[in-house]
Amino acid sequence: MTTDYGKLTWEEVRDADKDRVVILNVSATEDHGRHMPLDTDTVLGMAVANGVAERMPDEVFVMPPVAYGFNEHHKDFPGVIWIQPETLIAFVTDITKSLAHHGFRRMLLLNSHGSNHSVLDLAARKTVIETGAICVSASYWNLCADRINEHRKSETGGIAHACEFEAAIYMHLHPDLVDLGKATPQVVHDPGSRFFNLDLARGGGKAMLMRWWSEVSPDGTMGDPTVADAGTGAKFLQAAIEETAALVREIRALPILQRKDHH
Repeated sequence: MTTDYGKLTWEEVRDADKDRVVILNVSATEDHGRHMPLDTDTVLGMAVANGVAERMPDEVFVMPPVAYGFNEHHKDFPGVIWIQPETLIAFVTDITKSLAHHGFRRMLLLNSHGSNHSVLDLAARKTVIETGAICVSASYWNLCADRINEHRKSETGGIAHACEFEAAIYMHLHPDLVDLGKATPQVVHDPGSRFFNLDLARGGGKAMLMRWWSEVSPDGTMGDPTVADAGTGAKFLQAAIEETAALVREIRALPILQRKDHH
């Protein structure tokens, strides 16, 4: 049986193992500097999801992606498509409720765009409340942060957006679509700050401020893509796939619990 949910027939859905983990990648269509395409988040997120499916084909289904996200703060750069957070929460929750209606009991909202993180956390919580299914949300770089730091070349601040991490993976997947000749480092991390850590692989921030992107980046980049290379990208992607697969195994093993109303 294919792991591609969109390629299943309705009879295959009916007869499928409902304890497979259904992976839904939610990403964004937005600026990624002058050196990378608008579809970066979707391409990378789906590479992780499909890589997991290749490793464990009897344990997951991969949904078609949601290629638009919560990113209105990027709209000063041409090409950005933004969705209001309330709309995105409702849309994603309608997808998960549909899956639950068909009997699926385990879902992973796999995030590949930073500002979707809180949105998908809420969508997963609503899914659990409204369906009783297990629904987990995770940003894939958080799952493999330690391993990213084993291979990176950039200093703290070098991995944030259209950065070494994203550029390297995209170069590994589609080297013809990344032009590092147009890339510039935009490292805005302040090492003197106790709370605003602008590096995705080194913990992120203990406090959150999301400014208009054009206020903090002249070209849509945050980090240092100039040190990216396809070989490192392959290692980054492998780490993301392996750690996401480990999460899927844990989701598969979680017990289905029963509520008890104490009124």
